[in-house]
Amino acid sequence: MAAHALTGSAVVCSGAMALLLSKGSSQHKLAGRLFVGSMLLMGPVVAAGALFAPGSVSSLGILFVFFITYLVVSAWSTIRRPEHLLAALDIAAPVVALCISIAGLIMGYDAVNYPSEGDNLPPQEAYFFFAALAFIAMLLDVNNLRLRGLCGKHRIVRHIWRMSGALFFATSTLFTGPGSIVFPESVRGNPVLSIPQLLVVIVALLWIYRLLFSKRQSFPKTITAALGSQHSNNSQTESELS
Repeated sequence: MAAHALTGSAVVCSGAMALLLSKGSSQHKLAGRLFVGSMLLMGPVVAAGALFAPGSVSSLGILFVFFITYLVVSAWSTIRRPEHLLAALDIAAPVVALCISIAGLIMGYDAVNYPSEGDNLPPQEAYFFFAALAFIAMLLDVNNLRLRGLCGKHRIVRHIWRMSGALFFATSTLFTGPGSIVFPESVRGNPVLSIPQLLVVIVALLWIYRLLFSKRQSFPKTITAALGSQHSNNSQTESELS
């Protein structure tokens, strides 16, 4: 549990830095790499907890980790590739999302029809909630494939909402979910602990609004150029192919 809490804290801290820092800056890229790395580390930590401490991790917790890992990896893949080029991860993304959605439906069906006994059981509705989110994400992945990769500001928006979504769920888990055991018992359940996840939503929406609706047309171009600067050689190859 200590390793789980430590890894979760690293996820939240690095994700918050990536969300707040100027998009495309070297600091943002470093924070993003730390966020992706700590998120990928969360999977083995949860798996080890389920293996060595049976009952410490619910089936919903496993589904949850798979879903937010999918969000982070697909967001990372979106921004790592040049525009109009699809990576293997982009092609695999809708398949993974569909599998997560189906798994959520199966787990939810079992939770409803074969309820377990015990305290602190996850809400049955949560399985169907994540199944629905994964299905919606799958549809967006299919659209990404149809367009042969999003470009411009829509590409950056895909990156932001997926990273922010993963950060929101990780923050919720740490501050108001099972991870809140790291806080003194006297403050658990305090409404103040909901503020961090609310801030994630607000900042993410501000970035997305600024990208999609801001009249400052130079803003998206600046971000896109900064994030894509490391792919200049690949972009040249892309232009030659087209």
